[in-house]
Amino acid sequence: MTNIIFRRALAADYPEILALHRKNLVSNLSELERQNGFLSIDFKDDFHLAALNENLAVMVAEQENLVVGYVCATTQEYSQEIPLLKYIMSLYPDIMFYGQPLSNYHSFWYGPVCVATAYRGSGILQGLFQALLAQVATRFNAGVAFVVNDNLRSLRAHTQKLGMEMLREFEFNGKFYFILGFAVPPLPPS
Repeated sequence: MTNIIFRRALAADYPEILALHRKNLVSNLSELERQNGFLSIDFKDDFHLAALNENLAVMVAEQENLVVGYVCATTQEYSQEIPLLKYIMSLYPDIMFYGQPLSNYHSFWYGPVCVATAYRGSGILQGLFQALLAQVATRFNAGVAFVVNDNLRSLRAHTQKLGMEMLREFEFNGKFYFILGFAVPPLPPS
């Protein structure tokens, strides 16, 4: 992972982020390619990315002026209009996280995240995660993510490499997902 810069996204990065995102959408991948991870939901356009970045953060990993990875984060309030996220938030009172209901935490949404295929396994995911945590650490004490249950590479990356805790499986509109949680700052491995 030489010469990788982790930083907040700029408007000039949005076309590259969108291209990377769309290249990794589940609808654009073969069954074999999906085993290497995929994204489930598309972005509308540059304005959508700008709104996400303004709300909380879009972080990029850049190498030689090329975006090779990104991670987005939004506030719970921003996400109230998205049916899937609204449903997940309705489960918070019943999800225990370090001995308390998830609803007791001031949390944010982590994701989507994507690393270009050639860069996967090189530490970029961890670098993006640390850069994001540096942006949000003073405002939140927990982060929440979700992964569709057949995206095993993403699930392993987030639980094994980033130490996120699998909190619950649930069904929404005929698909099954896992809710993941993590403390901010992250707790040391036990």
